[in-house]
Amino acid sequence: MHQASQLRYGADILQNLRGFDDWLRRLGVPVRQADRAHRAIRVLEKAERAFLNGTNQADGISKSDYLFGLTEALELHDVYLAFRDYAPQQLCERLTRALSGPALPESETATSRDGRNVMFELALGAEWALCGAEVELLEPDLLLKVPDRGYLIACKRPEHERSIRAAVRSAASQLRSALPSAPNNYFGIIAVCISRVLNRGNAYFSGSYEQLSGLVNMLMGRHRTDWRTTEFHPRNIAVLFYAHTPADWGTGLFRLSAVRIGPTLREESVHQNLRDDMTNLYSNCGR
Repeated sequence: MHQASQLRYGADILQNLRGFDDWLRRLGVPVRQADRAHRAIRVLEKAERAFLNGTNQADGISKSDYLFGLTEALELHDVYLAFRDYAPQQLCERLTRALSGPALPESETATSRDGRNVMFELALGAEWALCGAEVELLEPDLLLKVPDRGYLIACKRPEHERSIRAAVRSAASQLRSALPSAPNNYFGIIAVCISRVLNRGNAYFSGSYEQLSGLVNMLMGRHRTDWRTTEFHPRNIAVLFYAHTPADWGTGLFRLSAVRIGPTLREESVHQNLRDDMTNLYSNCGR
């Protein structure tokens, strides 16, 4: 499954974000003009006129900076649209954390990664919600509800490829704690964001969907054997690898994402249900 959102700089996105600061105040989230969110909005405001002259510089900011700023602005836009009607107690802590950290991902350190880690949870939930799904911000991280089933999602965003195994194990532990008290028609999914593994935040992607999917499949295949030593709850049925990156195909700027799912057990009917649910979900996305 994949998704591409063209990075449209026009007034539609900025119009949707006009109530953003008021929303933060209503939630009890500090409004800081220097945080990642407001920097991304400023990038979005400049981007409509950026690079129209065919150069790689605009207002002293490189094209790479713009691409990642725009990608994060659209991520923020999706979170706002998806969750702006949620109760404050469900969002305040997560959003406060999600807006922390350095302006650009390439500047992250081990002590400043929490913001984008939490933003991955919110952005993944927002992506599904904007496809029409019912999403709740429920421990361990998300609850995705579809007809007849629910999926508890434990989200991880490893720093390096060598960290993927530990991320899967940590998420499996969270789901072992959460699933016993969940209804029997609820299943567990480990969602691993490999965006930072593939791109440290200083490049943009010019390849095709198939090439990005190939990279995701390669990483999944390389690490699937590690799962054999992980203790999964019987209803923890899959590990999902997710990647998103700014892309430039020469015809415009895009945010490109790819999703691949690997099973953790051999109950085919359960996995077929999950494949069908995800296919139906992404087929409803009109973006």
